[in-house]
Amino acid sequence: MNVEFLEALEEMAKEEGIERDELYEAVNKGLAIAYMEEFGEAKDLQVEIDRTSGDIKITADGNTIELDLSKLGRIATRRAEETIRQEIVKRRRLMIYQRFQTRIGEIINGSIHRFEGRSVWINLGQAEALLGEDDRIPGEHYRPGQMVRTYLYDVKETQGDPRIYVSRSHKNFVKKLLELEVPEIEKRLVEVVAIAREAGIRTKLAVRSLVPEIEPVGTCVGAAGSRVREVVKELSGEKIDIIRWSEDVRELIKNSLEPASVLQIDLDPERKKAVVLIPHDELSLAIGKGGQNVRLTAKLTEWSIDVTSPEELKQKNKSSSTSEEPEKN
Repeated sequence: MNVEFLEALEEMAKEEGIERDELYEAVNKGLAIAYMEEFGEAKDLQVEIDRTSGDIKITADGNTIELDLSKLGRIATRRAEETIRQEIVKRRRLMIYQRFQTRIGEIINGSIHRFEGRSVWINLGQAEALLGEDDRIPGEHYRPGQMVRTYLYDVKETQGDPRIYVSRSHKNFVKKLLELEVPEIEKRLVEVVAIAREAGIRTKLAVRSLVPEIEPVGTCVGAAGSRVREVVKELSGEKIDIIRWSEDVRELIKNSLEPASVLQIDLDPERKKAVVLIPHDELSLAIGKGGQNVRLTAKLTEWSIDVTSPEELKQKNKSSSTSEEPEKN
């Protein structure tokens, strides 16, 4: 009986993914509770289990007995089973929390498991992860069983299983995908310094080389665009702009607005505002569809960006001067 009981518990622990030693800690606690239910309270109680034979010895306040599980009463047996099961579940939840807590900031793989409203639940094996509506790439559709890659950004303890949060819209998802394609990033030869993203539409990454012999943009783009193409493919066609990082904000703005030509940049450091002059026929190129290119440049540089042309600026200044002239009596 004892051996069968332990075999069943070991199978449960294997299914739950907890360590063998943790299993026996749970069993010890359950047997201690069963003993006290059957024989009364004890101030000092020790449980010893022979993991080969299944023999159980319990020492309570100096008295040692051999415990035969088949002789335990129904209530004591039920108390032991409940306690052991609760302890195994508690340890499994702690193990899941600790395992995924250490993986925050990584890409993890899973399969689409179920749908709950606008949220998608992903099967990670011994746990589920939540891909919320805001964490999805707009326009993407998923089907049950589909394998997906996501970015793990948070894990929280709850009354039940830990809540694991993953994203495909997070800006660092793009960074991690690029790292998979560019070994120079992992080797600390090239660094992604800043990222700005509008998921499903466009991402800008500013990169720099940490060694003089490597050209960072070409390295990340790859031969004929081979490296960045894999990232674009994973992101369902999202455009990726890889630009050269510069500590000089003027140079960084210029790089970010390419291929539009930059004629002049005037900075207001107090307000962190930049006025950028662009040839009039290139304004739409610099601004981007719906102002997207300028918005991403502003996010990337953390400066407010006002893009205009010499003609527009001249007209603005003329209008401003006219409005400021005093009325004639």
